[in-house]
Amino acid sequence: MIADIIDKKADYPLSCHTTLKIGGNAECAFFPKSIDEFLSVRDYLVSQNKKITVIGAGSNLLVSSNGIKGGVIFTGSICGYKFLDDYRIKVDSGMKSAVLAKVLLEKNLSGLEFLIGIPGTVGGAVTMNSSAHGQGIDQVIECAEVLDIKTGKIIKLDKAELKLGYRYSFVEPNRHLILNAVFRLTPDSYSKIAECMNFHVNYRKEKHPPLTEPNAGSTFRNPERGVYIGQLLEKIGAKSWVEGGARLSQKHANFLFNTGNATSSDVSRLMYKMYNEIKKNFGYELIAEIRYVGEPTEEEEIIWKTFQVH
Repeated sequence: MIADIIDKKADYPLSCHTTLKIGGNAECAFFPKSIDEFLSVRDYLVSQNKKITVIGAGSNLLVSSNGIKGGVIFTGSICGYKFLDDYRIKVDSGMKSAVLAKVLLEKNLSGLEFLIGIPGTVGGAVTMNSSAHGQGIDQVIECAEVLDIKTGKIIKLDKAELKLGYRYSFVEPNRHLILNAVFRLTPDSYSKIAECMNFHVNYRKEKHPPLTEPNAGSTFRNPERGVYIGQLLEKIGAKSWVEGGARLSQKHANFLFNTGNATSSDVSRLMYKMYNEIKKNFGYELIAEIRYVGEPTEEEEIIWKTFQVH
């Protein structure tokens, strides 16, 4: 089975699997349909001494234009769920965040309405401790199963052990993977939950650029409570900034998008300018919300060491 997957997915193009629409080819790509299949692929790649990269929905992600060596495992088909009781649900990491929000709406369960507007997966939402307008993953998560990709060990972590903070968790990029998570929700009326979901959708339509402008969501984390990078960038005229095929959004300056032919170097250079200008004008040293994967150029490697969490 593994051999068949390799034969069909060698030298696989990645740009169509990211919301930025940027990226070279994967040496090999895999699309497991269950956690057991994922573990089999992981074991195979380890046995072949191949680097492992995991991609969910491809949001908040910049893939190198040079591509990715080794094996890329996509989790989008690992999307099962089951209710453990009237208020708790166990969800696989590859389920789309918006799909989960709709499932909970039909069960009259509140707490994750904000996921309706996030173009990612549950695994990514837990990893980044996603939140918006008073709702957040950390308010409803009970526990998660986490795979150590390097050792193959699976551990179950409760909420405290996940160490959830602002756009942060225990999960280490390129080392750990959320396999599934359990959430405890609160019963509420269908109309109230739907109203809350509509608020989140409309807010994003009003404030954020659409995905018809290929983007990866917020570029940098806000440095502290009440300080918004988009507003700081707007104060220094950043909405006019362009680097090759990448430019900042006229709608929200902390979003950058691909005008059609942007490379990973274009995006990296534009992010570097954002970082340096914020540091020079306001004193903040920013951390990227976007994650970089793949084979960097020498320039990209230097740039990403500046603001990526390791």
